[in-house]
Amino acid sequence: MSRDAGRTYTAGAHELPGELVELRERVRSQPAAVRAELEPLVDDILEQARFRGRVLTVARDALEQLRLDLEMARFDLDATRRERESLRQLLDND
Repeated sequence: MSRDAGRTYTAGAHELPGELVELRERVRSQPAAVRAELEPLVDDILEQARFRGRVLTVARDALEQLRLDLEMARFDLDATRRERESLRQLLDND
């Protein structure tokens, strides 16, 4: 596998950095004794990377929802201000 720092690989629904996938493949190509010692460590690292990816996805989604909610609140506030001004003008004209 070639070294490509910017590359990510999909594992299930989440992406893994290319370096971690390459590390896993290199460990798998080692003799059984080395593999038995390193594979659990690499599996833990991959699971942590997946977890961080899920956390970042949830955080991004929440931030996007917050931005959307803020825009809707601003729109509502502006609409309310316009309505108030219209009503004031009507009352002033009467």
